[in-house]
Amino acid sequence: MGFISVRIINAIILAAIYAVLVLILPGFSYGPLQVRIADILSPLPYIMGFESVIGLTLGTLIANMFSPYGIWDIIIGTLCTFTYALVDWVFSKLIGYKKWMLPVIAAVNSILVGFYIGALLLSVIGGSGDPLYLFILLTAESLIPMSLGSLILVPTIRKYYKVSK
Repeated sequence: MGFISVRIINAIILAAIYAVLVLILPGFSYGPLQVRIADILSPLPYIMGFESVIGLTLGTLIANMFSPYGIWDIIIGTLCTFTYALVDWVFSKLIGYKKWMLPVIAAVNSILVGFYIGALLLSVIGGSGDPLYLFILLTAESLIPMSLGSLILVPTIRKYYKVSK
Protein backbone atom coordinates (compact mmCIF):
# COMPACT_ATOMS: atom_id res chain seq x y z
CA MET A 1 0.00 0.00 0.00
CA GLY A 2 2.77 2.44 0.94
CA PHE A 3 4.56 1.80 -2.36
CA ILE A 4 1.43 2.58 -4.37
CA SER A 5 0.65 5.75 -2.44
CA VAL A 6 4.21 7.08 -2.83
CA ARG A 7 4.03 6.49 -6.59
CA ILE A 8 0.68 8.29 -6.81
CA ILE A 9 2.04 11.21 -4.79
CA ASN A 10 5.09 11.37 -7.09
CA ALA A 11 2.81 11.51 -10.16
CA ILE A 12 0.70 14.28 -8.63
CA ILE A 13 3.77 16.32 -7.64
CA LEU A 14 5.31 15.96 -11.10
CA ALA A 15 2.00 16.95 -12.74
CA ALA A 16 1.73 20.01 -10.52
CA ILE A 17 5.31 21.15 -11.14
CA TYR A 18 4.93 20.71 -14.90
CA ALA A 19 1.62 22.59 -15.05
CA VAL A 20 2.88 25.44 -12.85
CA LEU A 21 6.06 25.89 -14.94
CA VAL A 22 3.94 26.16 -18.08
CA LEU A 23 1.36 28.49 -16.57
CA ILE A 24 3.80 30.94 -14.95
CA LEU A 25 5.64 31.34 -18.27
CA PRO A 26 2.81 31.39 -20.86
CA GLY A 27 4.77 33.51 -23.35
CA PHE A 28 7.39 30.76 -23.57
CA SER A 29 4.98 27.83 -23.37
CA TYR A 30 2.61 28.08 -26.34
CA GLY A 31 2.87 28.73 -30.06
CA PRO A 32 5.41 28.53 -32.84
CA LEU A 33 8.06 30.38 -30.84
CA GLN A 34 8.28 28.43 -27.62
CA VAL A 35 10.83 27.07 -25.26
CA ARG A 36 8.60 25.28 -22.77
CA ILE A 37 10.71 25.39 -19.62
CA ALA A 38 8.56 22.64 -18.08
CA ASP A 39 10.00 20.27 -20.70
CA ILE A 40 13.14 20.11 -18.58
CA LEU A 41 11.13 17.49 -16.68
CA SER A 42 10.26 15.53 -19.81
CA PRO A 43 13.11 12.98 -19.75
CA LEU A 44 12.34 11.89 -16.18
CA PRO A 45 10.48 8.71 -17.21
CA TYR A 46 13.87 7.37 -18.28
CA ILE A 47 14.87 7.11 -14.60
CA MET A 48 11.55 7.12 -12.78
CA GLY A 49 8.69 4.67 -12.79
CA PHE A 50 5.58 4.68 -14.90
CA GLU A 51 4.10 7.23 -12.49
CA SER A 52 6.28 9.86 -14.18
CA VAL A 53 4.59 9.10 -17.52
CA ILE A 54 1.22 9.68 -15.86
CA GLY A 55 2.42 12.78 -14.01
CA LEU A 56 3.86 14.48 -17.09
CA THR A 57 0.80 13.60 -19.16
CA LEU A 58 -1.56 14.93 -16.50
CA GLY A 59 0.55 18.09 -16.07
CA THR A 60 0.41 18.71 -19.82
CA LEU A 61 -3.34 18.15 -19.89
CA ILE A 62 -3.83 20.70 -17.09
CA ALA A 63 -1.45 23.25 -18.64
CA ASN A 64 -2.95 22.91 -22.12
CA MET A 65 -6.44 23.64 -20.79
CA PHE A 66 -5.19 27.25 -20.76
CA SER A 67 -3.62 27.11 -24.23
CA PRO A 68 -4.67 29.64 -26.84
CA TYR A 69 -4.89 26.68 -29.24
CA GLY A 70 -7.86 25.26 -27.35
CA ILE A 71 -9.11 21.71 -27.59
CA TRP A 72 -6.55 20.80 -30.24
CA ASP A 73 -3.63 21.59 -27.94
CA ILE A 74 -5.35 19.75 -25.11
CA ILE A 75 -5.64 16.64 -27.30
CA ILE A 76 -2.51 16.78 -29.45
CA GLY A 77 -0.19 18.33 -26.84
CA THR A 78 -1.22 15.80 -24.23
CA LEU A 79 -0.83 12.94 -26.71
CA CYS A 80 2.63 14.29 -27.59
CA THR A 81 3.74 14.28 -23.95
CA PHE A 82 2.27 10.85 -23.33
CA THR A 83 4.10 9.51 -26.42
CA TYR A 84 7.57 10.77 -25.56
CA ALA A 85 7.19 10.00 -21.85
CA LEU A 86 6.16 6.44 -22.71
CA VAL A 87 9.04 6.09 -25.19
CA ASP A 88 11.52 7.27 -22.52
CA TRP A 89 10.09 4.83 -19.98
CA VAL A 90 10.26 1.97 -22.53
CA PHE A 91 13.89 2.88 -23.28
CA SER A 92 14.62 2.51 -19.57
CA LYS A 93 13.03 -0.93 -19.52
CA LEU A 94 14.66 -2.19 -22.74
CA ILE A 95 18.12 -0.61 -22.47
CA GLY A 96 18.51 0.43 -18.85
CA TYR A 97 20.34 3.54 -17.76
CA LYS A 98 23.17 4.40 -20.14
CA LYS A 99 24.79 7.83 -20.28
CA TRP A 100 24.97 7.67 -24.08
CA MET A 101 21.15 7.45 -24.15
CA LEU A 102 20.71 10.88 -22.55
CA PRO A 103 21.26 12.94 -25.74
CA VAL A 104 19.28 10.33 -27.71
CA ILE A 105 16.32 10.86 -25.38
CA ALA A 106 16.58 14.65 -25.78
CA ALA A 107 16.63 14.27 -29.56
CA VAL A 108 13.76 11.76 -29.73
CA ASN A 109 11.58 13.86 -27.42
CA SER A 110 12.32 17.01 -29.43
CA ILE A 111 11.54 15.31 -32.73
CA LEU A 112 8.20 14.13 -31.34
CA VAL A 113 7.39 17.70 -30.22
CA GLY A 114 8.39 18.96 -33.66
CA PHE A 115 6.04 16.47 -35.29
CA TYR A 116 3.04 16.69 -32.96
CA ILE A 117 3.15 20.40 -32.15
CA GLY A 118 4.99 21.95 -35.10
CA ALA A 119 3.85 19.94 -38.09
CA LEU A 120 0.50 18.58 -36.91
CA LEU A 121 -0.99 21.12 -34.46
CA LEU A 122 0.42 24.44 -35.66
CA SER A 123 0.72 23.74 -39.39
CA VAL A 124 -1.88 21.18 -40.44
CA ILE A 125 -4.61 21.99 -37.89
CA GLY A 126 -3.74 25.61 -37.08
CA GLY A 127 -2.70 26.69 -40.58
CA SER A 128 0.27 28.64 -39.17
CA GLY A 129 2.76 27.82 -41.90
CA ASP A 130 4.81 25.21 -43.68
CA PRO A 131 4.80 21.83 -41.86
CA LEU A 132 8.50 21.15 -42.50
CA TYR A 133 9.54 24.60 -41.29
CA LEU A 134 7.42 24.34 -38.13
CA PHE A 135 8.66 20.78 -37.53
CA ILE A 136 12.28 21.97 -37.68
CA LEU A 137 11.56 25.10 -35.61
CA LEU A 138 9.72 23.28 -32.80
CA THR A 139 12.26 20.44 -32.78
CA ALA A 140 15.12 22.92 -32.39
CA GLU A 141 13.33 24.96 -29.73
CA SER A 142 12.40 21.84 -27.75
CA LEU A 143 15.97 20.62 -27.84
CA ILE A 144 16.95 23.36 -25.36
CA PRO A 145 14.87 22.23 -22.34
CA MET A 146 14.97 18.56 -23.37
CA SER A 147 18.79 18.65 -23.40
CA LEU A 148 18.95 20.41 -20.05
CA GLY A 149 16.60 17.82 -18.62
CA SER A 150 18.43 14.87 -20.12
CA LEU A 151 22.01 15.95 -19.57
CA ILE A 152 21.73 17.76 -16.22
CA LEU A 153 18.47 16.96 -14.41
CA VAL A 154 18.32 13.20 -15.12
CA PRO A 155 21.83 12.37 -13.81
CA THR A 156 21.31 14.63 -10.79
CA ILE A 157 17.94 13.18 -9.82
CA ARG A 158 19.12 9.65 -10.54
CA LYS A 159 21.58 9.96 -7.66
CA TYR A 160 18.73 10.51 -5.20
CA TYR A 161 15.61 8.88 -6.68
CA LYS A 162 15.20 5.15 -6.39
CA VAL A 163 12.47 3.30 -8.26
CA SER A 164 11.13 0.13 -6.70
CA LYS A 165 10.65 -2.63 -9.25
